[in-house]
Amino acid sequence: MPIKMYDMCGQEISVVRALSTTISPYMNQNQQYNKSHKHTQRNPAFRRSLIRSETLTREEKVQVQIVVQFFKVGEIDTLKEQFNADVVVKAKWREPTLDRQNRTDIDSVDLDKLWNPKLYIENALGDPKEHIRHRLIYDDKGEAYIYQKRVVKGTFMENLELNDFPFDVQDLTITVASELPSNEVELVVDPGEHHVVNRQSFVDEQEWHLYIHTECSKKELVIDQADNSVKRASLSVKCRAARRPGYFVWNIFLVTFLICSLAFATFSVDKSLPQNRLQLSFTLVLTAVAFKSVVNSSLPRISYLTYMDKYLLASMIMLSGVCTWHAIVTRLLDNRTRADEIEGIVLTVLGILYVLYNLGFVVLIYLFPCKKRRIMAQKDREYKISSTNSCLVSHSSLSQTSRSS
Repeated sequence: MPIKMYDMCGQEISVVRALSTTISPYMNQNQQYNKSHKHTQRNPAFRRSLIRSETLTREEKVQVQIVVQFFKVGEIDTLKEQFNADVVVKAKWREPTLDRQNRTDIDSVDLDKLWNPKLYIENALGDPKEHIRHRLIYDDKGEAYIYQKRVVKGTFMENLELNDFPFDVQDLTITVASELPSNEVELVVDPGEHHVVNRQSFVDEQEWHLYIHTECSKKELVIDQADNSVKRASLSVKCRAARRPGYFVWNIFLVTFLICSLAFATFSVDKSLPQNRLQLSFTLVLTAVAFKSVVNSSLPRISYLTYMDKYLLASMIMLSGVCTWHAIVTRLLDNRTRADEIEGIVLTVLGILYVLYNLGFVVLIYLFPCKKRRIMAQKDREYKISSTNSCLVSHSSLSQTSRSS
C-alpha cells in the first residue's frame, strides 16, 4: 500500500519532497561545518597552534647549553659524503619549578610535565641509535637545572669540499637542533665544559689525520619553505680531519709523472716511422686515461676540478701535444735538416714547459692546501694551551675552596 503524506494545509505531497524538506536544514549545517573545518585544516597557523598546544611553553626564551663530545669517529666515506661516529651530546637548561627543592633523584620528577627543548641531530642519516639519560642538579643558589646526556651512534651526512683533493681538510659536523621555534629556545655553547675529540679511538687513522680542536657556529633552520618565519634554532659543532695524501702521491702522481716523462722517449724513433711514434704515444695516452678513471671511481660526481684532476688533465694535454707533433713532422721530411732543427726546438719547449708545470704545481700545493693544514695544526696547539690553562684555573679554584673550608 503506498505511503501518503500531507503538509500543514492538508495537501497531499510526495515522500521525496517531504524528506528533502526535512533533511535540507541539517545538510546545509553539515556543509557549513565541513567548509569551516577544511579551512582550519588548510591554515598553517592553525596546524602550528595545535602542535604548540601539545608542548609546554614558557613566556621567555629558554637558553639551552650544549656540549658535544666526539667519543669515536669511524670511517669517513668520501664517495658517499658521510661519516660514522659515536657522539655524546650534553644539554643543560633551567627549570624554575624545581628551584630550592634539593631533589637528588630524577626518578621522582615527572619529566613529561616539565618543559623540554626536544633536541635532535639534524644531519643524522636514517634512525641512529640513541640512549638518553636525565639528571637534576642544583647550583650554589639553589636553582634547578635539567641535565640531559644523549649518546648517539650512527651515520652523519657531510658536504665534502674536494677542491684540494687529495690534500684536503674536511669538516666533520654534528648539528644539534630543536623542534621548537627559534623564538622559544636558544642553543648556546656550555661555558663550563669543552667540546672533546677522542683521537685515540679514531678508526681511519691510516687514511686521515684527526685534529683535536673544535669550532662552533649557530644558525637557524627553515622548516617550511613557503613560510620563512618559522625557523628552528641549531648549533653546529665540527672537528676536522686531514687526508693523508701519501697513497695518491706515490701511486697516482708519481706514476703519471713517469708515464708523461716517457713521452719524450718517442722522439728517439726515426721521423720516417711516424706510425711507430704514434703507436707509442697513443699507448701512453690510454694509460693516462686509465689512471683518470681509477681516480674518478673514488670520488663523488662533482662539477669542479680537484688538484688531482688538474694534474692528470695537464699530463694528458702534454701527451696529446706530443702525438700532434708526431703527426705534423711527416710534412717536414722533404727538408731533413730543417725538420731536425724544428723538432729539437719542439722537444726543448715541451720539456721546459713540463718541468715548469711540475715545479709550479708543487709550489701551489705548498702555498694553498698545505697552508690550511698549517692553520689547523696551529689551532690544535692553541686548543692544547687553552685546555691546560683551564685545567690549572679549575685546580687552583678547588684548592682555594678547600683551604677556605
